[in-house]
Amino acid sequence: MGDWSHTFKTDITIWSEYLYDFYELDRNYNYSDLLESTHFYQRPEKEKMLALIAHVTIEKTERTEEFMIVMDDGRPKWHTTTIYPMLDEQGDLIGLYGILQNVTARKKSELELQRMAIVAEKTNGIVMITDPEKRVIWINNSFEKILGYKSEEVIGIDPGIFLQGPETSIETIREITRSLRDTGTFSGEILNYTKSGDKIWLYLNIAAVYDDTGKLINYVAVENDITLIKMAEQRLQKAMEKERELNRFKTQFVNLASHQFRTPLATIRSSIDLLDLRTESTNLSTPFIEFFQKHKAIMAEETTRMTELMENILDIGRIDEGKIEISKKNHPFKQFMDAFIQSNIEPNGQQRMLNYHFDAPDRIISIDEILLRNVLRNVVSNAFKYSENKQAPELTVIFHDNSYLITIKDYGIGIPEKDQPFLFQSFFRASNAKAFPGSGLGLMIAKKLILIHGGDISFASKSGNGCTVTIQLRL
Repeated sequence: MGDWSHTFKTDITIWSEYLYDFYELDRNYNYSDLLESTHFYQRPEKEKMLALIAHVTIEKTERTEEFMIVMDDGRPKWHTTTIYPMLDEQGDLIGLYGILQNVTARKKSELELQRMAIVAEKTNGIVMITDPEKRVIWINNSFEKILGYKSEEVIGIDPGIFLQGPETSIETIREITRSLRDTGTFSGEILNYTKSGDKIWLYLNIAAVYDDTGKLINYVAVENDITLIKMAEQRLQKAMEKERELNRFKTQFVNLASHQFRTPLATIRSSIDLLDLRTESTNLSTPFIEFFQKHKAIMAEETTRMTELMENILDIGRIDEGKIEISKKNHPFKQFMDAFIQSNIEPNGQQRMLNYHFDAPDRIISIDEILLRNVLRNVVSNAFKYSENKQAPELTVIFHDNSYLITIKDYGIGIPEKDQPFLFQSFFRASNAKAFPGSGLGLMIAKKLILIHGGDISFASKSGNGCTVTIQLRL
């Protein structure tokens, strides 16, 4: 925390030491310029601060507001400011006294929870969060749809009380308790019951969440309905000696299940495959097969989208943990770029190709082809997506200051100015991009990867006038 005071008669403002630290300024800074002449407070935040000062001045009562500032490197910080009126013995206002409290850590935690909620709501799997005493504090929509319980019915209750029943394995319950106590995680199957009393097989992935001090704060459980798979497994086991084809089918299923249904996406994919095989071995009508194939394609497309989202999230984890390994090899740069252009046509719609110009000397450059291709693909896919039905995006390569500069320019919707400071943050999407599918991870991953590679990325844009992204690769 830090404080300041301003006396009207002398027009003198005094800062405490912490305020210099919070704003990351030297002690010679003229703090009278903080609000009007710096980049720290964007327009809405400035207006809110002026309104706060005006309220305290007019009403002569204290008031608190929360603010966000943006540092030179783009980092956001949050603080609360409480302003008190300074009154003389006659009750006249003679100055203002303010207290600033740094709440950046709390805000980051809130944003992280919001991001978790976004991912949880995008998955068809059940997601549940409990407190350290295993009492429910949050469930997603799939919990309500699959298990039948509304949020208000389960909050504050141990899920074992209402989900477990007469045929739930006591050994499994003991194993969950033991595993969470010893390792903080559990993965495995359990037979539970819906609100209507129906049996439901779930595959559980439970993980304990700890704060920076090692204190347990939550358990997060992702549960996937594998009832159909379990039923199919039982039927196949009974019929395995009657027909060779069913035996082969069971073997494929067991292999698939044992290796892949540990995640929600693998479960969805296995269900699609099983249904497809069933249509091939059963005498079904042509209209039904066409209907099934249509919806199978929809399921496959949505699963692919979710897979990409989860892969992006896993990439973030690998990057943050320093597990991304760079494997650079010498390569003619023009040859690499030519190959990239040929393989990156607009995936749907107009099937546009990039308007490509290589206006630079061709040199041998040490690059990680997979990593750099991933960076370019993220940027180019955005250029196509956000310039739908417009002129094709342009990709230009020039050489400057011992670096290749790759510029991708589109003629699409652009990025509003108020959104630009946050463009490379996780899960952030511009306010005018809500109609387009996306997770808000591509550009953030692209920036992290290019920095690991030793390069950089920047952009320039105006709302409604397209966007230009520049990738720098140093030799």
